[in-house]
Amino acid sequence: MPVTPNERVVQFLEQVSDQLNPNAKKIDGFDNCIVGVGNQYTKEPLLIYDEMLIWEQLVDEGMEPEEAWDHMAFNIAGAWVGEGTPIIMSHVNDH
Repeated sequence: MPVTPNERVVQFLEQVSDQLNPNAKKIDGFDNCIVGVGNQYTKEPLLIYDEMLIWEQLVDEGMEPEEAWDHMAFNIAGAWVGEGTPIIMSHVNDH
């Protein structure tokens, strides 16, 4: 039986939970948009979210495409919630 996106994320988070910064923040309701864990030298690992997956989810939830992009850019990618703020990844080919 194939693994659903939700199951994939749960399995991934279980596998990396010991590596994550205990202060790492999640974006509520967007677990399916998690694509990995990233870190920088001397920094604790953080969750990485895919901006296009976030945008697609917002559109799927009923936002118009432009409204979803603005919401994602200002309220999600543009939010600073402390040292554990997640990384929002942009694809090179999308720009």
